[in-house]
Amino acid sequence: MSAEAPSLIDRLPPVRGRYRAHAPLAAVTWFRVGGPAEVLFRPADRDDLIAFLRARPDDVPVTVIGVGSNLLVRDGGVPGVVVRLGRGFTDIAVEGTDIVCGAGALDLNVARVAAAADLGGLEFLCGIPGTIGGALRMNAGAYGREIKDVLITAEALDPHGQVHRLSCDELG
Repeated sequence: MSAEAPSLIDRLPPVRGRYRAHAPLAAVTWFRVGGPAEVLFRPADRDDLIAFLRARPDDVPVTVIGVGSNLLVRDGGVPGVVVRLGRGFTDIAVEGTDIVCGAGALDLNVARVAAAADLGGLEFLCGIPGTIGGALRMNAGAYGREIKDVLITAEALDPHGQVHRLSCDELG
């Protein structure tokens, strides 16, 4: 009798965040539809996510989501690991005339912090549901403005956990 292959969750590296096998993604999307993530990972913070990406098996697919405001999940679910960015990715800071924020920061909250600091140009974010990470991914826009109009640089992680600082032009 042969031994059963280890489950995906047993093959993943130790993390400070949380893993959950067969997590229903309908519970974390605004449309409340769709199947489960094979494994849902909620990293504690950026360092936890970097460590996970660097140590995960290469054959394990990774899908990153924010608050699920513009996301439809297929009924069959998502194979591999779905990374949901949470509280550890929501910081927003004013640095002079710039806003620095995490990918999980809500667009509306970024606009509010900018307004409170008398920084104009981000008002259009009030009309866009979701997170800054999603807004960058799709070049979100409203009222004649787009993220590309206000972005200076973004830090991004590649699938192997390497950090890259990208200009707006480099993001395409």
